[in-house]
Amino acid sequence: MWFKNIHFYRFEQPFNLSGQQLHAALEKHRARDCGQMELACEGWAKPLGLEGQSLVHETDGKLMFCLRREDKVVPASLLREQLEAKVFEIQQQAGRPVGRKEKADIRDQLMQTLLPKALVKASHTFAYIDAQNAWLIVNAASAKRAEELIILLRKTLGTLNVVLPQTDMSPESAMTRWLLDDAALPEGFDVEDECELRSVGEFASVIRCKSVDLASSEIRAHVSAGKRVHKIAANWQGRLSFLLHDDLSVRRIHFDTELVEQADSNGDNLAQFDADFALMSAEFSEFLPALLHAFSSPDRA
Repeated sequence: MWFKNIHFYRFEQPFNLSGQQLHAALEKHRARDCGQMELACEGWAKPLGLEGQSLVHETDGKLMFCLRREDKVVPASLLREQLEAKVFEIQQQAGRPVGRKEKADIRDQLMQTLLPKALVKASHTFAYIDAQNAWLIVNAASAKRAEELIILLRKTLGTLNVVLPQTDMSPESAMTRWLLDDAALPEGFDVEDECELRSVGEFASVIRCKSVDLASSEIRAHVSAGKRVHKIAANWQGRLSFLLHDDLSVRRIHFDTELVEQADSNGDNLAQFDADFALMSAEFSEFLPALLHAFSSPDRA
């Protein structure tokens, strides 16, 4: 289990639950199948899937858990087609137009008819708590998906004091400096060959650069003209490569091949999961403080 996209949060107060205590708490909202008339449902599932016994998998004091969500898939084109047919039928039979509110009511009725026959799509969001270093790390490509997990975890535990990390410099400002000045790059970090630049103001523009030399005069000219870096590809010590976003999310993470090979357990799925988790979490415990330090103001860096 190697996380590919992470949103990470800092605990404001120590997290003191053991793995067994967290499991007992998660049991209150265990994952289940959607009811016939439900559009979506979510709950906690076993991180190890069918081979697992607990809702929490613990390795080196770190607690992995998993949010399972089911969504009913009602094709918008089908719903629109049936709505148009029903509205047309009313107009022909009653000889009157159908107002906006009546259309909304008809749409809701059609949705209730279609829900029991809708396809169900299941998704899983993994996360783990590193209590020793006060981190909650969520494997999610979008902030919305990470927030869904946090909302349910807060509901499950009653309280969850996590916040986005604070930095001296905004990520946007720091990444823009890195692009303009090689000397501004923090120790251990290098930019790679991809970035996204955005202008500010009433007529904002976006430039996406991929497989290019970010140190070229052409790229730096865009920055000098006022565009700011919102995403940048980088690597850390040759151990991680990633795309860093201005909301501090780290996406498209690739771990060093030698590190991944260390976790090879010769086909034992449970041992493989445990080894992957141990090595990945150890890397993150070093990488995240280094990343935050990269946003220190120049006089503190």
